[in-house]
Amino acid sequence: MFRVVWDKDINGVLLTTNGNGDALNVSPRPVFHEELTLLGFDKKFNWRYQASNDPLLWALDRRYYYKGELVAEVKGGNIFDDPTIEITNAGKDLKLKPINIQKVVEKNQKLLFLLEQEAIEFIEQTYRTYSLKKIRSKAKANEEVDWALLAEMHEKNTKIKHAVVKQDCDSFDIIPLDLAKENNKTVYLNTKIDQFIASFSGGKDSQVTLDLVSRVIPPDDFMVIYSDTGMEIPPSIEIYQLTKRIYTKQYPELKFHLSKNHQNIIDNWSEFGAPSRLNRWCCTVAKTAPLYKLLKDIKGNGKQPNVLVFEGVRAEESNAREKYARIGKGVKHNNVINARPIFDWSATEIYLYLFSRNLPFNAGYRNGLSRVGCTICPFSSEWSEHIVKKMYPENIDKFIDIIYSQTDTIGIENKEKKLNYIKEGNWKKRAGGKLNDSNTSRIDFIQFKPEFKVILTNPKEKITEWLKVLGYINFSYTNDSIYGEILIDKIPVILNITTIINDENIKQIIVFKNISDNPILLSKIKKVLYKTTYCTHCEACEIECPTGALKVEPKVTIDSNKCIHCGRCSEINEKGCLLAKSINISEGNIKNSSNMKSSGIDKYSTFGLREKWLSQYFQNIENYFETGNNDLGTKMIPALTHWLRDADLLNRTDKNSSETAILLKEFYQHKTNFTWEIIWINLAYNSTITNWYVGNVQYNRSYSKNELLAMLQNDYPNYGAGTLKNPLGALLNTFDESSLGSVLELSQLKKKGNAIDTIIKKPYESIDSITVAYSLYRYANSKNRYNLTVSEFYAPEQKQGIYREFGVSKERFQNILRTLQENKNGIVKVDLVMGLDNISLREDLTYTEVLKLLLDK
Repeated sequence: MFRVVWDKDINGVLLTTNGNGDALNVSPRPVFHEELTLLGFDKKFNWRYQASNDPLLWALDRRYYYKGELVAEVKGGNIFDDPTIEITNAGKDLKLKPINIQKVVEKNQKLLFLLEQEAIEFIEQTYRTYSLKKIRSKAKANEEVDWALLAEMHEKNTKIKHAVVKQDCDSFDIIPLDLAKENNKTVYLNTKIDQFIASFSGGKDSQVTLDLVSRVIPPDDFMVIYSDTGMEIPPSIEIYQLTKRIYTKQYPELKFHLSKNHQNIIDNWSEFGAPSRLNRWCCTVAKTAPLYKLLKDIKGNGKQPNVLVFEGVRAEESNAREKYARIGKGVKHNNVINARPIFDWSATEIYLYLFSRNLPFNAGYRNGLSRVGCTICPFSSEWSEHIVKKMYPENIDKFIDIIYSQTDTIGIENKEKKLNYIKEGNWKKRAGGKLNDSNTSRIDFIQFKPEFKVILTNPKEKITEWLKVLGYINFSYTNDSIYGEILIDKIPVILNITTIINDENIKQIIVFKNISDNPILLSKIKKVLYKTTYCTHCEACEIECPTGALKVEPKVTIDSNKCIHCGRCSEINEKGCLLAKSINISEGNIKNSSNMKSSGIDKYSTFGLREKWLSQYFQNIENYFETGNNDLGTKMIPALTHWLRDADLLNRTDKNSSETAILLKEFYQHKTNFTWEIIWINLAYNSTITNWYVGNVQYNRSYSKNELLAMLQNDYPNYGAGTLKNPLGALLNTFDESSLGSVLELSQLKKKGNAIDTIIKKPYESIDSITVAYSLYRYANSKNRYNLTVSEFYAPEQKQGIYREFGVSKERFQNILRTLQENKNGIVKVDLVMGLDNISLREDLTYTEVLKLLLDK
């Protein structure tokens, strides 16, 4: 919140509102004797210091400062290797005196007071705002009225935001929000907060947050929850126990709770595989699920309570967190509000508060950790891993052993390569893949049309139980078969299940009828099939159930009387199951699937479809490939030929221009964006790498090039990394060298030097209405289905269509559909009123014919 400068006279730091150019751009952290000894400053460099409880100097990242002067810098180091240490002239044979930390606190007292008072006021205002239920119970009048519900009704009727306010007569009223603010009225927002919580992680930020909350909210009106993931460093458990003793002694009414998954975390790692940056299952399984299950148990009715959590999240911690709001509603769960009192504090301010209040903090910081959390994490730094390996080897080694053992399944056999795989953090990039050959449960999608046929081998749960979440079921049973019907979204789905049992396996052959033309229905069913096959009772589904109908321990049971078929238990990811996502079961071997490609991915070398080449081609489409008419190198000609064919600009059998190329030629110069839009749609259907990118890369998420390669390797396991680098490089070169990246910005590239480092897939709203019609007909022609819905294009499992191609918003899409409906040729008819989202297309038209019609050709 404030800037920081060195206070050289006392070897301290000083908070300031200006800094006069001397302000530090990194927040200093205190350095203790434990860290210096761990790194060997005493033995290697003859530094002399005592084992003081107070810090000895300060660090900016890994640069060490004494009295404001750089004395040492630590470089490199990782989980297995020691770092190198460079000593400056000022740091030679250094004799360190403990910092008079109380003196430092005294000199910062005024700004510290402002800092903590602002946070206290935020907590108090937040508590009062969301405490209507509790305050109402103490009011003298109108106790039985749900004022927040009345406010909602007023808003719907008047279209004006209303607020619940408390009047001087100790009763409540509803007035427009603007008027409430104008009259400085206290606004109460929610009657449904069942519990206030101070989240405690064992880190310094949550320590400060708990202290601030305890100074404001009555101890009988909030609780403290610590999530023991099973991966914590030992000092985190220790600080929780110490903090619990201190606060319960001071506030006997304050309740502390510890949440922990019923499963052993080592077993989770063995089954799910190591978590990664692309597949962060650990947070859900080890932290979120146990926490919300505990909250359900505390409430006692099996339903998820509405809670407001005060948490120690700070903007300074990461670029992602910097974008958070100070109050987040429904960030991860609809029933949770996250409030962040110290959101704008720096690490320096955190430490000064801890020192000023004489609060205990995690010993991990004394050893040099800048952040404490899990023993090993896909987001942890090499520095953090080095310290943890040095200090707590018995805690981290058991996880390293699992990563090491699982390298066999990805083809790494050499011991040195295995260790390098761990040391370089390549396990953190894992997108998925088979991890354990002894896992005999599997799912095989045999066909989609005309019937959807699946074979489950050794499913872990009963399919008849999981099917209950889809709708009302009516089954008939024979010896080895089940016949029946499920009513899903008012659509009757007929199915039969045949069970075959032999000495080795149990197989269930399941056939669903009349769903092949309904992708949303198909997706819901597939998710249930994944859950049936791979359920490991991790509880991630159970906590999403709003009614308490779902229980996963010891076996999955669904109470049909409570289940409302909301689908939340299946919405945790695109497969509906964390384990299925982690091992990322490929659907690449589906039989009779017309839209799956397994060949032709590497045909562009590393050359993209470049703007320069396309421009030259359109200037001379008849003779471009003749000798002397282009400046292409030997390897460039086949690459461009493949790109132009996949863009539907060249015929498949020769190098003659296609009908589409002739249509687009005259538009390229004055409607370049439109031309590229049509080309992009064609590539999405014809180019394997483009099809993969469109269907699998998410919008507004930053990917490194290595992460995309890891995802490709998982989806195309029969190809080596060297082979897959070529098409990925070619696609990225297309973005870099064409309007797709520079103008349409379908992919935003960030470079280190000349090399592409990160990729962000961006939505494109300025789409031409003709492009939308073309996209609809390409989709409809490929499906042979002409009655569509808006919602199917925005379904999470959708891999094709207008949203996957361009990221256009639903509102923009619907507006364009209404425009297209006015076209004289009747190419699109829509029904978008009263909750309907139907799209009807002409069955007699191809996508090329639609393009000609709309271009008046």
